Amino acid sequence: MTSKEKKQPVERDSSTKGELVRRFKAHPFLFTGSVVILFFTLIAFVFVPAMAPKAGLGSGGKLTFGSYAGKPIDFVAGNYFASQRDYYNQQIRSSGKDQNLQFAAFQVWRAAFDSTVLRTAVLSEMEASGFRLPEEMVDRRMAEHPAFQEEGRFSAVKFRAMSDSDRMTLRNNLRDELIVSRFTEDLIDLQIPTKEKEFMKTMASPERTFEFVAFPLSSYPDTEVASFVAAQKDLFKTIHLSSITLTGKEADAKKVYESVKKGTPSFEETAKKQSKDAFAEKNGDMGIKFAYEFKTLITDDIARKNVLALQKGSISDLVKVADAWVIYRCEESAVDSVAGDSATLAKAREYIMTFERGKIEDWLIVKAASFTEASRAKGMSSVASQFGVAVKKFGPIGLNYGDVELFRSLASLKVPELARASTSEAFWAAAFSTKPADITKPIVVGDSVLVLQILEERNADDSAMAVINYYYPYAVGQYSDREVRDHFLSSKKLKDQFYETFVKYFMPN
Repeated sequence: MTSKEKKQPVERDSSTKGELVRRFKAHPFLFTGSVVILFFTLIAFVFVPAMAPKAGLGSGGKLTFGSYAGKPIDFVAGNYFASQRDYYNQQIRSSGKDQNLQFAAFQVWRAAFDSTVLRTAVLSEMEASGFRLPEEMVDRRMAEHPAFQEEGRFSAVKFRAMSDSDRMTLRNNLRDELIVSRFTEDLIDLQIPTKEKEFMKTMASPERTFEFVAFPLSSYPDTEVASFVAAQKDLFKTIHLSSITLTGKEADAKKVYESVKKGTPSFEETAKKQSKDAFAEKNGDMGIKFAYEFKTLITDDIARKNVLALQKGSISDLVKVADAWVIYRCEESAVDSVAGDSATLAKAREYIMTFERGKIEDWLIVKAASFTEASRAKGMSSVASQFGVAVKKFGPIGLNYGDVELFRSLASLKVPELARASTSEAFWAAAFSTKPADITKPIVVGDSVLVLQILEERNADDSAMAVINYYYPYAVGQYSDREVRDHFLSSKKLKDQFYETFVKYFMPN
């Protein structure tokens, strides 16, 4: 995007790939591997401007992929878009990796398009700001251009040998390059204050090493789940129903409902032919369901209660469910679940994890608090087996909320129990506010309740400080560049027609 050519690498698992996969699902022909597509992928990087794959292209093989602030994003042989396509094409070829040819083509052209959008956006914004580049700077850059050099000096002969139109094109390109460079220097390549860099170093030190135990939510005992089932019998009643789901107008659904009640045609036949749900092929048979499974399906409390109260063989009223109408028939009336039954326990555990997760967390926090008190008296290793947990260790690590690239990250330690800890304020507050050698209060992190003990605190070594000193300015530039890219590529001023143009001209049906 800039004169310093801060090109973005063409990655195989980029958001571009996700976009392509999502959109191409609606166009299966794009993955047929046709001769036309493969031919394009193999040679069109060089010869596309002359191919004119379909009638209607502008003169000179111009392709328009969109616009920014009304300025067209065109591909023409020899322009900036074309040079970016050549650059990314060479990059992906020199990577030496096996590539899906169709996707490689998409990657190259999309990356070139994005780069051109960014350049166009910068030039547009600089123009709108009233910025004017001194022509003397353009003159100097022209004089330094390799095309006019001979034995390390400017050659007037070579300068005059170039046609007027080519010289003008080159001058305009160099002017644009200098303008983009100025934008980059002003907005991205800012000098990093020394004190700011020193502050970042303080975030990497001190580092702490920890022992910890984890009480996973999955360890919530079956006895507690069974007690919950016993106390919430209405949620875990089971009922066997069949259904007919009808979309469209209520009046049409009522006509079907009346015919079903009369039995002409039968419930089963109507379900098979007219129902719009997953049970149609089973003549409407939903199988045995728990009562709580209807809480989010039938949001009207009275309607849900009436369905669950159906007796064997009876048919419900017409029930409104989301954007459809449903007719239920009871195959077996509702019965209480057996609290200790394995299937019931599994379903009840699933329900509690989804709707009553705090109940499990609270129970484990109490258990973990007891562990903490016992550990303070006897040590974590001495009481771990008594509580059914294992003592593990991690660190050293600094206070790196969000796994910032500058510092050692939790992810790099590869501790499964800490997979969701990097963005947990409670975790970091406990880990770095607790005094050395002390034990933290229980902390809920992801699907576990953790208890930490600080084993050691030390200053980060010199190599870690050196990495920050060297890498921080680069990281700031990367973050700034990313923000600028995101700003322009998501701008309302951008009219992005890349996908439509790419498919229309290079992947014809």
